[in-house]
Order: sequence, then C-alpha cells, then structure tokens
Amino acid sequence: MISRRDFLKSSGALIVSCSATSLATPFAIAQGPFDTHASHIDPSKLDSWIAVASDGTVTAYTGKCDFGQGMSTAQTQLVAEELCVPIGRVKLIQCDTSVSPDQGTTSGSQSTPANFNTANLAQAAATAREALMLMASKHLGEATDQLTVAGSPMRSSSEANDSTFR
Repeated sequence: MISRRDFLKSSGALIVSCSATSLATPFAIAQGPFDTHASHIDPSKLDSWIAVASDGTVTAYTGKCDFGQGMSTAQTQLVAEELCVPIGRVKLIQCDTSVSPDQGTTSGSQSTPANFNTANLAQAAATAREALMLMASKHLGEATDQLTVAGSPMRSSSEANDSTFR
C-alpha cells in the first residue's frame, strides 16, 4: 500500500512536469519587432499614423508611451509643426494596440528619436502635409509651389484664394 507521503511526492512531480511543458515549447508564430504578436496596423500606410478630421483636428498615432520624458509634448509639437497647425488641434494617441502602429518597446529614451526618423511619425506628418497641399492645389486651381500654409489655411500666392483642412 502506498503511503500518503509517497502519493503527495509523486503527484506533485506530476503536476510540475505537466505545467512546465508549455514553457519549454517555443511560440508557434514569431511576429512583430520583438516576436510579440501580429499587428493589424500597417505602418507603411499613412492613415496608420495620421488622421485629419472634417473639423480640421489632427489625430496622430504612436506605438511609444510617455513615461515622464515629455514624449507626448514633443510628438504633438512635431505633428503640429509638420502640418502647420496650432498645437491645440493635435491629439496624440499613444500605445493603443488597437489603433497605433507597433513600434516595439518603449525604453532607453528612444521614443522621440524613433519618431523623428524616416518611416515613422515625422515622415507621416510630412507626407500628410504634401497630400493636403496637393488637394488644396486642385481645389484652388493653383500649383503647389504657389501655395503657403499658415495655421491650416492653404493660401495661394495671389492671396485671392484659401482652403482649410476641413
């Protein structure tokens, strides 16, 4: 007959060995910059980074989080400057995996430098500005090199016409 002590020793080993097997198996699919998960947000698409609403407000999306380094202020200023809009019209959405691009971890004060590089937030804002200039050019019937941007209205060099982001 097996003693209670022997039963508990053997069943404890069985439980540990069964629960540890999932830790020893590699993940089935390794995706994302740090083998985390697949993201449905395509960082090569402009609307993954910037959205301009019909009322002229701008929403910018970033996969980086502000942990007290002033990243949210810097990123908001970056977008406002690139789009030539007042900073109060820019809303920054950070680290929302359902809507922001996956930019990997937030560490080592790399959030702002990462978004000032190409293929990130700065490039998206500059691309959005050029797209808006092209739309204003068509709307006003002026060449893009004849347009200026100041506070969101796009003005022709003749000052006869203007167009806003709305």
